[in-house]
Amino acid sequence: MQIRPRLVTSLLSVLLGLSALPAAHAAPAIMNGGFESGFANWTTLDQTGSEGTFYLQSGTTSPTTGFAVAAPPEGSLAAMSDSGLGGPGTHVMYQDFVASAVGATLSFELFIGNRANDFYTPATLDFATTALNQQARVDILKAGADAFSVDSGDILMTLYQTQVGDAPVSGYTTISQDITALLAAHNGETLRLRFAEADNVDVFQMGVDNVRIEVQGNPVPEPASLLLLLVGALGALAARRRL
Repeated sequence: MQIRPRLVTSLLSVLLGLSALPAAHAAPAIMNGGFESGFANWTTLDQTGSEGTFYLQSGTTSPTTGFAVAAPPEGSLAAMSDSGLGGPGTHVMYQDFVASAVGATLSFELFIGNRANDFYTPATLDFATTALNQQARVDILKAGADAFSVDSGDILMTLYQTQVGDAPVSGYTTISQDITALLAAHNGETLRLRFAEADNVDVFQMGVDNVRIEVQGNPVPEPASLLLLLVGALGALAARRRL
């Protein structure tokens, strides 16, 4: 038996309509969030004149200053800032990702090793400021923002920030924030996830591991995927008609 021409015409109309739809953006993702491939997909920067940087951490000793730290919570490696030979500095690590309008949570494991007596949080990441500066923060920045910026016009969302009076040292802790509204507001834009640490009082370690964006539910299929599904359905119907 043959497929009715009217049915074929209807299906072709649907296929042509879907092909005209704008392509959907893939679900946002963080690559190499466990640092098992080193710093692939990540960028690390240090303020000029800084001692230290972000290093790969393994085991329970900080990379350069030899302080006791918690082991990486996921896999065998984490990223950890350390103060080189013990001098002051400001260190950032970031990865860009493309936002899409899906429900999602951004999570990571964070270690804080502040060897000073407290945190000091001026509105700058500049370690060379005359003010005491001993802090860590995690932000999502808008596209093109300076990696060291703390300007409110550049920061779209702060995921974590140390506060005066916090415990100076804390083991790896899970930090999670719902970013659904942010992704919807910036659908299709490139955003920047930044980890930053400044220290001009004493040695500081900031450990990061298992960074991930977890999408809630199933993302809406892209038009191309729907096209394939309809073509498959048409083929199956044709085969059935031949029986």
